Amino acid sequence: MQPYTGIRILDLSHWLGSYAGRLFADLGAEVIRVEPPEGLPDRQNATAGQFAFLNASKKSVTIAPEGQGGFEALVNLAEAAEVVMLERGSPFWHREDALRARCPHLVITCTSPYGRTGPLADAPASDLTVQSAGGIAWMSGRIDNAPLRLPFGQASMLCGIYAAVATAICLRDAERSRHGHLIDVSAQEAIAHSLQNAIQVWDLEQRISSRGGEGTRDASEDVFPCKDGHIFFAAPPSLPKAWTALVAWMTEVGHPSGPALSKPRWTDAEWRKTIEAKSAFRALFLAFIKDFTQAEIRHQAMTRKLITASVARFPDLVEDPQLKHREFFHDVSGRPFPGPPYLFSEPVWAVSAAPKLGKCQQEAAQ
Repeated sequence: MQPYTGIRILDLSHWLGSYAGRLFADLGAEVIRVEPPEGLPDRQNATAGQFAFLNASKKSVTIAPEGQGGFEALVNLAEAAEVVMLERGSPFWHREDALRARCPHLVITCTSPYGRTGPLADAPASDLTVQSAGGIAWMSGRIDNAPLRLPFGQASMLCGIYAAVATAICLRDAERSRHGHLIDVSAQEAIAHSLQNAIQVWDLEQRISSRGGEGTRDASEDVFPCKDGHIFFAAPPSLPKAWTALVAWMTEVGHPSGPALSKPRWTDAEWRKTIEAKSAFRALFLAFIKDFTQAEIRHQAMTRKLITASVARFPDLVEDPQLKHREFFHDVSGRPFPGPPYLFSEPVWAVSAAPKLGKCQQEAAQ
């Protein structure tokens, strides 16, 4: 039996809350997309890949618009459900109070860009604006360039994770007390909560954290091109054995970068933070590493205890030996599909293809 077997969730989300429903569905909940006749907005707005990923393992029913008996249809479905997920821009967004009055046992989770209240409650939003408003864009990229948006809808992923956690907590209490809960999840707040210690740095030190690691990153810490792609590498003074191993590798193959990096100035941790040091290390390291493949570098790193990783492109992930060993990808409709980011001692995770519009009409009515 899966953890959420027997739990029914009505999912009216189409962007920021979609991943929350997906997480429950993978663990056994019956997650039903409740859609207008033309479908929720993500059937038109999301790419095929986004829709397939965020709505895997779910079902779909259609109901009439609100003015044509749609709310009563929603209530009828909600009476046999434990959770309803609402999102700004989807049907019945402003009917949470009426829904709670009719079905007081429900956990109702509301996701939106900025929350249900406040001056931005109804402001237009996109992944870019929400990331910017939450502060993560300021922390992304290099310090000498403009802030960057993290790619591939990270606002919706973060918001969905927080919505799932809050829903799981309230669901547990509702099962015990038979009293429902109303949850208001703001994507801006979810992002602001995920800035590590940036807010505390400002609060305690009146200092604005910056992208690029507070300006304290060692000269060796960066992404570098190699023969067949890119790698991340780091051998800071705090890990002297890694630096010694790097210099030894260079020296063993007779490369001039080995003696150059053996000079006394490279023991000065403060100097290694300077632009001069970073430029010097980059030139010396690139001259050495450019003739090695990612696989060769990985082998040397494992042997010599160096901190490095290949910068994987998406096609590389499917063939990644570590992911293959752990059987991370699953076959869904003949295509590789990401598996769970966790492993339980029991096989409780399962995935199936995203639903066609209204596919489970009769089943959901039972």
